[in-house]
Amino acid sequence: MTKKIRVFREIGKVVVNFGSLTFASLVLGTIIRGDYDRMLLMLAGFGGSVVLIVWGIIFLTKGEEE
Repeated sequence: MTKKIRVFREIGKVVVNFGSLTFASLVLGTIIRGDYDRMLLMLAGFGGSVVLIVWGIIFLTKGEEE
């Protein structure tokens, strides 16, 4: 396995995990803290998480190519 492929795979894993953590933290923050508009926080959480997860999947698939 070349170094470039390995780097893409590792970056992809990290970005997917970061997307999952972002989603969980924003959802829990929305539930626990009621000071902000809940729908806006939920949409921001969903949007940010989807972008990070898709970006991570792209990196993972680039890591599979040879």
